[in-house]
Amino acid sequence: ETSSYTLDLPAELRNRNIHPTFHIKQLRIHIPNDDDLFPGRELVSLYDFGQPEDLPKYVEEVVAHMWTRTGKLRVYVRWGTGEVSWEDVEDLEGVGRLHEYYELMGVSSWEELPKN
Repeated sequence: ETSSYTLDLPAELRNRNIHPTFHIKQLRIHIPNDDDLFPGRELVSLYDFGQPEDLPKYVEEVVAHMWTRTGKLRVYVRWGTGEVSWEDVEDLEGVGRLHEYYELMGVSSWEELPKN
């Protein structure tokens, strides 16, 4: 019996020179993602694969919006890197995904978005 196991890692991890041998205390039973409960949680969004910080960011999706107490609009953005953040709508002027969000919400501009 051994206390270390060598795993068949995904190519993304092998390409990053992640060592495939782990002590048994570091291992857990794999439970696959339930995409109905946790949509959009791909492997690359859960693990930091050491991507360079200077990679250009692009907006993958605008997920939600909120109005601040001071009347500013902020939008919840999912970036192409898998990160998410709240951003001022003015900082995303001209981003196509923002206009897709307006269409989904049934409005033509940010001023028309519902205030919760």
